[in-house]
This record gives sequence, structure tokens and C-alpha cells, in this order.
Amino acid sequence: MKKYIRVIIICLIVIFGLVYFTYGKEILILIGEKRIYNVKNTQETDIYALEEYMFFNDGVITFNNKKIVFLKYNNDIVWENEDTEFAKQVFVAGKYIFRKTENNVQVIDKNNQKYVIAEIKGDLINVSRENDKTYMIVRNESGNNSLYIINDSNDVIVENRGFDDKITGVSISDRSEGYSLITLRFDSGVVINTVYFNLLDDVELWKTTIENEILMKTQIVNNNVIVIGTNNIYYYNLNGKLMWKNSIFNKILDYEIKKDEQKLFMLLEKDGYNELITYNFEGKVLEINKIPSGAQSLKIYGNKIFAYSNNSIYLLHNNKVDKIYGDTESIIADFIVEGRDINILFKNKLVRGVIK
Repeated sequence: MKKYIRVIIICLIVIFGLVYFTYGKEILILIGEKRIYNVKNTQETDIYALEEYMFFNDGVITFNNKKIVFLKYNNDIVWENEDTEFAKQVFVAGKYIFRKTENNVQVIDKNNQKYVIAEIKGDLINVSRENDKTYMIVRNESGNNSLYIINDSNDVIVENRGFDDKITGVSISDRSEGYSLITLRFDSGVVINTVYFNLLDDVELWKTTIENEILMKTQIVNNNVIVIGTNNIYYYNLNGKLMWKNSIFNKILDYEIKKDEQKLFMLLEKDGYNELITYNFEGKVLEINKIPSGAQSLKIYGNKIFAYSNNSIYLLHNNKVDKIYGDTESIIADFIVEGRDINILFKNKLVRGVIK
């Protein structure tokens, strides 16, 4: 009898294995399509907010031109920084705060340690951080744009690199001591963009011009350069050769580039709905998803893709879209996802929950 039962069990295991390896993927997809995700176990906390507010180092930073306050998620104050000198601009990039005064830039870390970068005159146009380096675009007194790049020790490694045209995008390489940069000018009513690939020691490797559209984003991936414009996507190799170009026929709402997955996600406006198109780095379309028309922004955390509006957050999974959160009374300023945990930031409150 025991031998007979053992044979039945072995046969069932073999049958289950054959079914799983033959149809396992389809079964998992079917299960995923039937799941409905939502944000549950929500907790709401009132927070103190000045003129500006955003996530910062596992907390919230809020500031105006005089004062900076760093808060924990429970609204406890970690530290306050109030300066006698008014700030012309304040930017948050990565784990640092950049505060522009009349003649210099102060860098403040999460511990309220302050560093002063060498004298920089003019106005900060943009500050961003990539691959342990920070770039700053400065409009100088003559009205032209200059580029500064500092390393993780706050040493200036590109200083006051001037451009006659307006700088509209920068990307810093993770595989070489170089950066990509795009500029914009108007010449007799014609839009002219220039794409550069330069080394940090001020050597220009290549450049090219693109007309009759506005370039919005440059991104270095494996020392190749992706450029996103209002009409086309361009992919250049290390030598500046155009490897492929894809046309865009609808208005771009948002985009994300995932270097580790070698994918480009484009959220486009359509009649009656929006559309998320996923490309690989060879320019081939991998997937197309319909998105509710109200969702006009995009975020990707790990393998989770989110589209969102001022009042709603949607999760994409298995060609399906679930509305996981909505608030009709307040405007969503930002949200971050860590695993299944989600933090949603509003003007005067923080909502924490779990995606289930």
C-alpha cells in the first residue's frame, strides 16, 4: 500500500512539474492579471511646511529663502538652518542641499554640515546629481550659461565652462571622465540644438546639431548617448555616430531611462487616454500600455511602474492598470516606494501605507 501511495505521489510531482514548466509563465500572468493592488494600512501625519518641501534622506526637507528645516516622517525636527543672508536659490540634489547666496554656493548635507564652494557669481538655473558628481548650470552676469561640476569631496572639477547658447540638459558618464550636454538657441526663428560629448578636462570629443525640435533630455548609457526631443529619440555611440532614430508622433508627458534594464519608458498623450511605450536600447518597441488620461507623470521603483496625476496613483502590472491611491481634496507633491512601503507627500501632510 505504501509503495502504491509513493508511486502516486511521484506521478503527481512529475505531472505538476510538466504543467509548471510548460504553462507556468502563462499561469503566473493569469494570476497577476486577476490581482487588484491598493494602498492599505494608511497612516496620516501632519507636517510643518515652508514655501518648498520635498523628500530628503529618509525624511522631508522644507525651506524658503531664509530658513531650511529637516523633518523626520513623524514631523519631528532633525535640525533647522537659518542664515542671516537671504538665498537667491535653493536646490536639493541627491543627499545634498545647494543654497546660492550673492557670491557663493553653500552645500549642506543631511547632518547640517556646511561647505562653501569657490566663489560663483550669477544665478543657479539647475542643480542635479549623477554618478557621485553634481553639476550646476549658472547664468552669469553677461546672461550666458556656464557649467560647473563638483565631485563627492565638493572639489570643482569643471569650472565656469561657458556656452553662448542656453544649456538645457547635462548627463555625467558612469564609465568615463566625461559628460554629455545639450544647448538651445533660436536663429531667424529656427530652433537649433547642439549635442556635445566632452571630457571633464575640457576636451570636446564630438558634437552635432539638431534643428526644428526642442531637445529635452540627454542621458549617457554605457558611454553611448540617448537624446530625447519633442519629435524624435536619438541614440549616438561613443564617437558621435547616430545609431538609430525613432520618431514620436504624440506629445511627450514624461519619460524614464533605466540603464540597468536597458529600457526607455515614454509616457505619451493620446486622444481619450495616454500611452506608455517601452523601448530597448536598440530602438525596438517592447511593450505598449494604455494609461488613464489623467495620469501624466511616471515613476519606476525596481520592477514597479507607476503613473500618477495630482490626485491619483496607478500601478501597472501584466498589461493591467490599478488605481492604488486617490485623494480628491489634496494635491500629491511626490511619493517614494521602498519594497511594498509607500510614502505620499502633500503640502501639509504625509501619508504612509503598504501596497497590497
